Amino acid sequence: MESHPDRTRPIRARAISRMGLLAAVAIAVYVFESLLPMPLPWARLGLSNVVVTIVLFANGLGDALLVNLVRIVAGNLALGLLLSPAFIFSVAGSFSALAVMAIARWRLIPPLSIVGVSCLGAVANNVVQVLVFSAAFAPSEALRGLVGAFILLGVVVGLATGAVAAVVLRKLGLARFRGVD
Repeated sequence: MESHPDRTRPIRARAISRMGLLAAVAIAVYVFESLLPMPLPWARLGLSNVVVTIVLFANGLGDALLVNLVRIVAGNLALGLLLSPAFIFSVAGSFSALAVMAIARWRLIPPLSIVGVSCLGAVANNVVQVLVFSAAFAPSEALRGLVGAFILLGVVVGLATGAVAAVVLRKLGLARFRGVD
């Protein structure tokens, strides 16, 4: 009796290839972003979060977690920052942002658009990073007073990254997902 080839293999291989490509783009943007001047100490613009937001909306939370993890580990490894304070801030901020974005994406009624979800994620990232820094290195009221500035920066960056993610999803033909339009 003749065995049938696995018909899911080409689809699975394509999905894995796509995830690898998305992770590579996120890493490249993350490393490139490190070359740009930072608006505030340790405050990146979060351009690589565009890729994570796209993956969250197009593929779901599991794939977004994977791309986020690979981006943080490989990006910090490439920059020589693995296990440094910057790495810890990145982990804390990125995963809290992703958790907030996932909750905003699937639990809020009415649901937010991709831009609104991105804004909440960027704000969560910034606030958590300030709190982690404050708890670990400089527990002062003055530092916690900067939270307002980081919230404002998060809103501005979240608007920009969310808008870019929405455009990319539309161009890729994935605008059918709720909240992209």
